[in-house]
Amino acid sequence: MRKKGGQVQGAVKAQYERFPYPPPVESLSDDFLSGRVGTDGCPSRDFHMYWPNQTMRGDLDILVAGCGSRQAVETACNLPAARITAIDLSQSSIDHSRKLAARHGIENIHFQQMSLLDVAELGRDFDLIICSGVLHHLPVPEAGLAALRGVLRRDGSMALMLYGRYGRDSVYLFQDIFRRMGFSPDTVTDDDLAGMVDLVRNAPAGHPHRLRQGLFSNFRPEEVVDLYLHPQDRPYTVPDILDLLDSTGMRLQRWVRQSAYWPRCSGLAERALSERISRLDERQQWAIAELYAADINRHFFLACRDDRLEDTYRMDFSGGDFISYVPELRWCLSQDARMDGQPGREIGVDFAHVKASRLALDVTQAAVVSLVDGRRSVGDIIAALAPAGEEALALSYLREFFHELWLFDFVLFQTPMRSSA
Repeated sequence: MRKKGGQVQGAVKAQYERFPYPPPVESLSDDFLSGRVGTDGCPSRDFHMYWPNQTMRGDLDILVAGCGSRQAVETACNLPAARITAIDLSQSSIDHSRKLAARHGIENIHFQQMSLLDVAELGRDFDLIICSGVLHHLPVPEAGLAALRGVLRRDGSMALMLYGRYGRDSVYLFQDIFRRMGFSPDTVTDDDLAGMVDLVRNAPAGHPHRLRQGLFSNFRPEEVVDLYLHPQDRPYTVPDILDLLDSTGMRLQRWVRQSAYWPRCSGLAERALSERISRLDERQQWAIAELYAADINRHFFLACRDDRLEDTYRMDFSGGDFISYVPELRWCLSQDARMDGQPGREIGVDFAHVKASRLALDVTQAAVVSLVDGRRSVGDIIAALAPAGEEALALSYLREFFHELWLFDFVLFQTPMRSSA
C-alpha cells in the first residue's frame, strides 16, 4: 500500500489504535436493532433524499470510508442486501468492527485497512460513499474528497460530515490550552485525562463552553482525546464547504437537516430584515442562517459529482413535473394536537444532533398531511381534496405548502425517474 499523508497520517493512525473511535461497544443497542434510532449516512429510511428519482432498493454498493469501530456494521444491519466495503486507517477499529459484525451475524461487509487517499486501489466504484468525520482530519481534505469522487458512480451520492466552525469554538480554545501543556494522544495518561475533564467541567461562567456543554458532555477517554487532542482538526463554515465541493468536481445535493440552513425556518423569519434576506441567493441564505444561529458544530450533507443531472436530485416546486411528485413523511415525524388548542395538528421532527422543527397546521393543511402515504402523488391528493373546477387553485396551494414542509424537513419526494447515464 502506498503511504500518503506523512507524519500527520501516522499520528492520526496511532491515536485511533490507542483510542478507537467511536468508543467500541460489545453489541448494537436495542433501540438501534428495533429501528427506533438509525445511523448517520444510511439511506435505509430516507432513500429518496439521496435518489428521489429512483425506486427504493437495498442492493447498493456502499463504501464506508473511515468506518471506525461500528459505523459499517450499523449500516449493514440497516441494509442487509447491500454490498459494503469498509476501510479505516486503524487496525484496532477494524478489529472491533469485525467482532461486532460477528456478534450480530452480519456477513455483507468487506473490511480493509487503508487510507481513503488510496481508495482507487480497491478497483471498484460505489452507489454511496459514507464519510463521516474523516475529511477534516486530513492534511489536505481536497485530496481526500477528490479520491472519493474517483470511485463514486455518476448517479451516486456521498453522505458527508464535517466539523462546524462556530459550534466548536470552545473546543478549539481548550485544544490550544492542552497543546500548550504538552498533552498528546500518544503520551496522555489517565491522570492527565482526569485533569483535562476537570478543567473543562469547571470552565468559567462566561466561557463559550457553558453555551455548548450539552453538546460536549461525554467524558469517556476516547471522546476526550478525539475532541481535544486530535493532531489534525479543521472546522468548516458553509462557504468553506461549498468551496471544497467546487474545487473537487462535486456539488451539494442538500443539507441533511436543511431547516437549520434556511433563514425562513429559523428565528430570522420574524426579523425586520427577513424579506431582504429572502431575496439573496441560496448560498448567501445558508451562510447567514449559520452565522445567526452560531451553534452548528457538525455539518451533515449529501454531495454528488458535478456531472450528475440536477433534475435527478433537485426539487422543482414550480415545474410541470410537480403534480407527479409522490410525497412521503419523514420516519421521525410526530403528529399531535395543537398546543394552542386550535383546530388542526402540530407536526414535528426530532433528529439527533439538531434542535427539533415544529409547525402548527390549520385544518386544511392537516387534511393534506393525512393523505401523504408515500403512494399518492400530488395529483392524487388534489383529486381527493379539491372541489371540481378548483384543481388549478389547489395545485398552486400545494406547491407552496409542500415546499414549506420540505424546507422544514417534514417530507421527502419521489420524482419522475431519470438517469445521468
